[in-house]
Amino acid sequence: MATLVANKYARALFEAVLESDSLEPGSALEELDAITASFDEVPKFYQLYTSPVISDDEKKKMLTSIFKDRLSPEIYHFLLILIDKQREIAFLDIHAVFQKLTEEYQKKMKVTVITAVPLNDETVDRLRQTLNRVTGKEVELFNQVDDSIIGGAMLRMGDQVIDGTLRRRLNIMKDELTQIIV
Repeated sequence: MATLVANKYARALFEAVLESDSLEPGSALEELDAITASFDEVPKFYQLYTSPVISDDEKKKMLTSIFKDRLSPEIYHFLLILIDKQREIAFLDIHAVFQKLTEEYQKKMKVTVITAVPLNDETVDRLRQTLNRVTGKEVELFNQVDDSIIGGAMLRMGDQVIDGTLRRRLNIMKDELTQIIV
């Protein structure tokens, strides 16, 4: 249910931004990032924004005092619509969906490569170039270190995971040996 709501609202916002003459998807995403960052920096602010105990008028006054002159009219009014429709709690999910839509629109993709040891800059560049060519998108690559994978690498590209880790291969061998013994 929450993902349906997030998809619906994020797509509506994205379409509104595309139709806007004054706002690009990248700029809208930056504004949503700033709002999320303010929620992260001041968790009490997020609690007030999503609280069912706080009246809609009080929430709108709070948003007006904080964001009125700092956000584009489209994003500011979108926050007010979420309050009117009692969908404030879905904001973070909406932000995540909007980010994916923007990345698709801009032909960008965030990829996390998980390795047992940090990758050097040369390896990161070669991997990025290969992924750019394979996906046809501009890849932003992040290296995450997890020594439990033993060796190899795991790629996370959106919802897709490519697991080329030694840990996975050893688990497959273990399962195959178990089946042979039985």
